[in-house]
Amino acid sequence: MRIRALCLGLAIALCACGPKLIRQEVFRNDFVRVEIRRTETQGEVVPRGHQHPFVIADVRLAHILASFSHATGEGVPRPTIRSEHVYDLAEGLSQAFEGAGPDDEVVAAAQARDRRLSIFTEERVTSFRAFLEGDLLVFEFFAIEEIVPRDYDRSVSDDGGYEIPHELSSSRPSFRLVAGEAQTRRGARGIGVDWRDPYYRKPVSLRARYGQLRRRTILMEISEEELEDLSVATPPPEELSDAQLRALDELEAARRAGYVTEAEYRRRHRLVIADRLEEAGYPRDAQ
Repeated sequence: MRIRALCLGLAIALCACGPKLIRQEVFRNDFVRVEIRRTETQGEVVPRGHQHPFVIADVRLAHILASFSHATGEGVPRPTIRSEHVYDLAEGLSQAFEGAGPDDEVVAAAQARDRRLSIFTEERVTSFRAFLEGDLLVFEFFAIEEIVPRDYDRSVSDDGGYEIPHELSSSRPSFRLVAGEAQTRRGARGIGVDWRDPYYRKPVSLRARYGQLRRRTILMEISEEELEDLSVATPPPEELSDAQLRALDELEAARRAGYVTEAEYRRRHRLVIADRLEEAGYPRDAQ
């Protein structure tokens, strides 16, 4: 009896000292969920070293999500994120990245119900984690269009829903990610995105799941006129004042750190070049 009590006490102690997942829900609707989470061990947060928090417009995130594609087997690549989920995921992710710390990761899940033969219903889920690493926004997929078993144990989740995995599976995935514009493959489950690339400022086309339908969707950070010229022309340094040069240096640093969106960067840049420093947020008295 003492041995059993001792073993039980040891098991409880080990559980108490083991890794603990801390989750903060940021966005939820009937089909999309976005969370910030971190891991604690013995009361200490496990360091991640991500470049969080950072600011990225939900429009730009929608561009990025809509650009992801994958293939199964030898099939033709198709969109990874369903068009009906793009906007909600982008909104949730934008909020999460702004609220996350360097030791946090952002996780998300998008669920859908498909009907087969007009009789059977399948529940499918796409889930991933995302974080900023250097200049790349990294997405690592736990599942893509994975069928949720009818006997799925929903008791593992606090609300009885789909539980986003804690770690990536070491098994070979059933999908093959296809790197797109300004993207690089990172292992079998990851894509690194150069999120500042001008490509993600342009309008995108969202496709139906199997490509039968297309609809043009305008997702804009900037005006139509600005789209015609994606470069920011800067006069030679000798034509700018010291105050303007200092403002440009600060603005570029804010851009690289992710504190301003691309649209805001361009707006402030034009104001500085026009010597309208106060409007750009750089009062002359502070120079």
